[in-house]
Amino acid sequence: MNRAISTIRNWFRLSLQGRDQVPVLLPVLLASERHDDYQVLQALLHDTKWSVARALSWNEVSRFCESAAHPVVLVDRHFQGSNWQSTVSSLLDPAANRCVILLSDVSDPYLWNELVQQGGFDVLARPFERHEVLRALAFAQRHSTTGWPSLHVPRQQ
Repeated sequence: MNRAISTIRNWFRLSLQGRDQVPVLLPVLLASERHDDYQVLQALLHDTKWSVARALSWNEVSRFCESAAHPVVLVDRHFQGSNWQSTVSSLLDPAANRCVILLSDVSDPYLWNELVQQGGFDVLARPFERHEVLRALAFAQRHSTTGWPSLHVPRQQ
C-alpha cells in the first residue's frame, strides 16, 4: 500500500506536463553480489527518477547493457571475484557511452585516478550517502547522454 502511494506521489511530482504523462524511470544496473548494496541503493533511490536493477552474473550484466540506451553501471570492486581493472575494462564500450561507477569500501584519490585512467567514471564509497549517490548518478547520466568527451581508450582487438 505504501509503495502504491509513493508511486502515485512520485508520478505527480515528476510529471511535467500534467497527469496524462507517466514519468520515465532511468535505469541503473547494480553489478554486486552484496545484498546490502542492493537494499541500501533501493532505499536511497526510492521516490527518485532512478530505478535499480541488480545483476549477479556477467550474463545479466550483458543483457542490461544491450537493452539500455545509455546505461549507468554501478559495479562492486570485487564483482564475481575478479579484479576491478578487468571488470571495468570489460564493461566499457565507447559506442555505448556507458558510465561505470566503482563501488568500494575505500575511496582515495589514487583509486579514483586509476579508475578514470581506465575509462571509468567515478568511485562511490560505502557506506553510501544519498546526496553522493544522486550526484554521481546525475552527472553520469548527463555525461552519457550529451556525448561529453571521454578518457576511455578503445581496447585493442
